[in-house]
Amino acid sequence: MVEEKVITPVLKPTEWCAPVVIVPKSHGNVRICVDLIEFNKNVMRELHPLPKAEYFLNLLPGAKIFSKLDANFGFWQIPLDKKSSYLTTFITLFGRFRFQRLPFSISSAPEHFQRRMSQMLEGIPGTICHMDDILIWVSTQEELDQ
Repeated sequence: MVEEKVITPVLKPTEWCAPVVIVPKSHGNVRICVDLIEFNKNVMRELHPLPKAEYFLNLLPGAKIFSKLDANFGFWQIPLDKKSSYLTTFITLFGRFRFQRLPFSISSAPEHFQRRMSQMLEGIPGTICHMDDILIWVSTQEELDQ
């Protein structure tokens, strides 16, 4: 994650420092997660609505061809400003680090990401997004090719 510039080492004192937790995955591996529970108690959320499936279904009459796009590591495409970045400091056996990109574990991340995706796709017919998934639908192959 350091090489991808998602996190960077922290060498100075910071206001916050979160622990990491190890979460077992179903296939035997583990996931290392930053525990931002205490931090999230202080996050001001923007409360952007996350669309419900019923909303999407009402948009689809006549749709015959579908494509689904997934924005892999979508949250990491959103940079944090430097001041906010230091608030995401966490400690590991290898030292302290901070996120330079929006981490998954911040409580406001889903709403923030949804707002940005909705703004980006606004006005493009036949598209809807839910978090990092984009659904594209058309009635004919010609429409899809456009």
